[in-house]
Amino acid sequence: MKTQLLLILFVVLSIGVADAQEIERKLLFWENRTIDIGTVLEENGLVEVEFLGLNQTDSSIVISDILTDCGCTTAAYSKDTIYQSKIGSVKVNFNPDHRGGAFTKMIVVRTNQDIYGDTLYLQGFNIPFPNDLEEAYPVRNQEIGMRLSAINMGNVYTHEPRRKLLELYNFGNDSLTISSISDSFPEYLKINMVPNSIPPNRRGLLVLDYDGQVKNDLGLVEEQLVLNFEGKENPVEFKLLANIFEYFDPVLKSMESVVPRLGINEIDIDLKNISSDQIINRELKLTNQGQEVLEIRKVIANCECMSVNLEGKSLLGGESMQLSYTFDPKGRRGIDHKHITLFTNDPIQPVRTIVIRSMIK
Repeated sequence: MKTQLLLILFVVLSIGVADAQEIERKLLFWENRTIDIGTVLEENGLVEVEFLGLNQTDSSIVISDILTDCGCTTAAYSKDTIYQSKIGSVKVNFNPDHRGGAFTKMIVVRTNQDIYGDTLYLQGFNIPFPNDLEEAYPVRNQEIGMRLSAINMGNVYTHEPRRKLLELYNFGNDSLTISSISDSFPEYLKINMVPNSIPPNRRGLLVLDYDGQVKNDLGLVEEQLVLNFEGKENPVEFKLLANIFEYFDPVLKSMESVVPRLGINEIDIDLKNISSDQIINRELKLTNQGQEVLEIRKVIANCECMSVNLEGKSLLGGESMQLSYTFDPKGRRGIDHKHITLFTNDPIQPVRTIVIRSMIK
């Protein structure tokens, strides 16, 4: 009986080992599993990239098949045997189409050593060519067509520059080339054009990289960006907007009582009915509810009719100070909302807003 049991166990183990050997996956070591081709303009046609895979196994590998998840992506591959320490190649072509926006395409590479397939990714951002140029680029300045007259960088955080792409269409008869040198731009702003020169009746991209750390400001920032183009009599001006926030790493639960924490005794204030010739003076109490030093980076109001004053710029743990504000409602009527925004080094709530409501008569 024992002999029979041992024999059955030996057979089961043998089958298990055989199955394990059968499904063992020997993969290529890819130089890049994901390739980002950046922004693609549809009219520029096919974009080709190459994935390179090194055979670090002790077996010869042959690529048997490649599958893609989209007809816009095709692949060609080396059909030769990839011996140990040799490199195989997979070339992928992406054909831009009218489906714009960010994309990620999947490429599955199957080999004689890997029946399940190894997955690679091609990603980027596709900008389709518009059907109606006049409608697509309604803002025109000296034959330079744009979608909007302003450049909004959106939310910019201090730990990394924010990139923005602006489409430019050259309606003119001459090539469009920026003549301003990079030194003429602010230190926090890097600008280049792709391509460097846009031919007539073609479009390109103005690439802006905005560094919030170098800008050294917080909140909504508005300024004028001036670009000079070769052959243009006058510079082209853009309104440049950015909403800058200080970046903080996530805080551990155990550290929430240690890091700087801003406490405000009142954040939703209702002045109720007030007269338009009644100047309002009020005070608020700010407290550092943490242990580390609280730094007040910036305080702004959303109206020139309101002024704000602080007793200081920093608070030790447990300390408090007064914030006083003055609201002059002269010339205003009806329901009114004003905001006071504080930027601090409180990593959990670095931006706090105080709302002041009233009915002005």
